[in-house]
Amino acid sequence: METTTSSSGGNVSNATGPAGWAPAPNLVLASQIMVNLVLFFMMIAMGCAMTFSHFKEIMKRPVALTLGAVCQFGVMPTLGFSLAHAFQLPPNMAIGTIIIASCPGGMASNFYTFWLEGDPTLSVCMTTVSTILGIGMMPWCIYLYTQSWVSLSTVLVPSATEIVITLVILLVPVAIGMVMRWKCPKAAIKIGLVVNIIVVICYIIAIAIYVVTFTPVFQSSWRPYLLAFTYPVLAFSIGYAIAWIFKRNKYQCRTIALETGVQNGGLALSLINLLLLKGEGAGPGIGEMIVIPILHTLAVTLEGFSGIGLYWLYKRCVLGEKELESFKGDRNLGRLRDEEPSPKAKGKPSTLKVGSVNAACESDVVTTADKASEASFPGEGGEFAYTSSVLTPSK
Repeated sequence: METTTSSSGGNVSNATGPAGWAPAPNLVLASQIMVNLVLFFMMIAMGCAMTFSHFKEIMKRPVALTLGAVCQFGVMPTLGFSLAHAFQLPPNMAIGTIIIASCPGGMASNFYTFWLEGDPTLSVCMTTVSTILGIGMMPWCIYLYTQSWVSLSTVLVPSATEIVITLVILLVPVAIGMVMRWKCPKAAIKIGLVVNIIVVICYIIAIAIYVVTFTPVFQSSWRPYLLAFTYPVLAFSIGYAIAWIFKRNKYQCRTIALETGVQNGGLALSLINLLLLKGEGAGPGIGEMIVIPILHTLAVTLEGFSGIGLYWLYKRCVLGEKELESFKGDRNLGRLRDEEPSPKAKGKPSTLKVGSVNAACESDVVTTADKASEASFPGEGGEFAYTSSVLTPSK
């Protein structure tokens, strides 16, 4: 295996195979189709999980949303830039690191947030908002942070126009999912579950195609592997620490941490694939560029599921808890708002033990929905009762 010297002087084993190597065009096309299918269905599922009332509630308390955006487009690119220099990556590989670091949040964070008992509504809102913000922020971050290597690279960086068009297109299935949720809420929830299954199947097929298409990527030296598996852990830790410093509750701290560390790897892979299909880069150069996005996507998947497993092992064996706390009551007002009240609770307000109406989405105290049927909670400007559809002043 040949060796490539990075711009900072270190020797890094080339992950792109022998000179003249290039991935098979038909496999590149197949991988691009599968990645696009994953992105399309993933965004529909995300839209099916959203309602306009979710945005309304979250935007009333924008601190957590703002922290997530700062972490997404401030912490992640800076951290990726620093790690690329620290690990002395060659130019093409470093640029690939910046591309994945500059991507908006991935929908996998919504899944992890649910099973790690974060704030699901906040997670979906943050992913959607980061995708919208990415239209402007992603091209800017890629331009800013690739300046150290772009003059030494043998391939072109995805253009701002390509990035913007891709992100705008991604918002279409989100809008479709939200309209479905608005018009047919019960059907949208079922469709969302089916679509999530389709996403998992397409994702597995896409990864298999990438393994076959870019086999030399997995013959990389230890540095890209170490970077790819270290990067998400550092991002999770920094995201959690920032949320904690700003006094977010534990649910929002987990959510912001996950949104910080989980990137839309499918978007990064799709943009790099597009360069290959357009013939704008040599095979070996593109092979280097795609190393970190592939390894990072695999690392986030493995670390995410491992984290869920360890968390539930801790809950069962140490805390003796077996029930998912997300079902007990809620910090997720959107989910409860869309549910029909039980026969016992119809006409009666449900309890949400929250310090004030401004903290309704940030509650540290969670009660069971079945037992929460006869009380109200104080809010700024009067006492508020939480019903299945709205927050209404108590008389």
